[in-house]
Amino acid sequence: MNDSSSNPQQRAANSLVQGGLVSAQGVDLDLFEPIDTQVQEWTTDSGTGVKFVEARGLPIVDIVLRFKAGTTQDTVLPGLASLAFYMLDEGSQHHTATQQAEQLERLGAIMEKQMRMEHATLSLRSLSTKVLLEPALALFIDLVARPAFTADALAKIKSQLLRHDASRERTPRLRARSEAFRHLFSGHQYGNPLGSTQQGIDQTKPEDLRRFHQRAYCASNLDIVIVGDLALAQAQAVSQRISEALPQGWSAIELPTVVPATGTTLHVEQPGASSAVLIALPMSVPAHDPEYPALVLASEVLGAGIASRLMKELRHRRGLTYGIYTRVNALTAGGLFSAEWDIAPAYVEGSQVLVETLLREFIDQGPTQAELQMARKQLAGQLLRDVAQNKNLAALLTQITYQRQPADYLDTCIERLARLTPEDVRAVMQRRLDLSHAVRVSVGPRTEQQPLPATDQ
Repeated sequence: MNDSSSNPQQRAANSLVQGGLVSAQGVDLDLFEPIDTQVQEWTTDSGTGVKFVEARGLPIVDIVLRFKAGTTQDTVLPGLASLAFYMLDEGSQHHTATQQAEQLERLGAIMEKQMRMEHATLSLRSLSTKVLLEPALALFIDLVARPAFTADALAKIKSQLLRHDASRERTPRLRARSEAFRHLFSGHQYGNPLGSTQQGIDQTKPEDLRRFHQRAYCASNLDIVIVGDLALAQAQAVSQRISEALPQGWSAIELPTVVPATGTTLHVEQPGASSAVLIALPMSVPAHDPEYPALVLASEVLGAGIASRLMKELRHRRGLTYGIYTRVNALTAGGLFSAEWDIAPAYVEGSQVLVETLLREFIDQGPTQAELQMARKQLAGQLLRDVAQNKNLAALLTQITYQRQPADYLDTCIERLARLTPEDVRAVMQRRLDLSHAVRVSVGPRTEQQPLPATDQ
């Protein structure tokens, strides 16, 4: 008889296998890995706030500039902020647009930009080797601080912006969002979601751009995030160099608080095979409010993935749509909580009633413990993935700064989510979300409405 227990090598192998199994059984999948990101902060001599994370794993540096120079800063000419932003890489006082692009490509550097209602963001990704980073940074600073704003380039950008706005209005889902903003924020800067008008674009001149740039793109109206292969002293020198090159001494205008709007139902007639549908609720909860995480968790449970409540009901059980998603959009002076989906035109009204019924039930009853735990895992997993990648971490720190989150936000975010109970989430939703103010928007062809098909169970 062959007794394996008498074989020392076999006993060792069994011990390893059994030990591994015992260890796996002891893993608590409900515990979240803590985050310990060393974020250093300072303010430059010119008043620019800076966040820096030293990351030595790759020879790369990510630099993000976020100016409070979004479309809500247009006080006279709607479109001025967008035109100024898109003109930044159309040539400077030292280089043409072609020269800028060719030199950045030769250095292996990447510049990206993004325009939003409340901010304008530009980023630079470069290798950290001094011989490459120094000229890339010089080009980046020249582009941001000393744009040429020529008349020929302005004519081109005006035409592009008009086409871009027209394209957004023709895209059903984007048009639905725009109509919700126009109603919820009527009379407020948020009420112009395109950020421009034909008249504002037509009337803007190069001198208007220069005046706007001197105000909005100044050092005191800027936050900088740096992540990558630099020492603290090097990062401080980079931030000081950027800050000193910019105009000085101006801050963004403060936006007035949004006045609550009444609920309504809106339809935009547009040809197509399907309709884009949206239900939006006003939500005056800034992202740094202690109750904001509960709303983020609620959105995650409702419509943030294939297993969410709304997805199960509309896609899995009824086959009405490929996807339905919820969003929490927290702005400085207001915000909204919304659900969006595409559907056959004949089921627009029925699906709106169904989604509103599901929202009402969710607000009244709250999530289950299992739903909440799954949502926490999804959010924690996304946060851990973002922190692990330099570019995503830079974007996350930029967002945190804009949201005025506390200094320990990254290290405590997962813990704060873990402390929220189903009762906490339900209570916050009942305080903050009012379905009587719901705005229902549909964009698509008008057709005879039909009852929703029966569920598959």
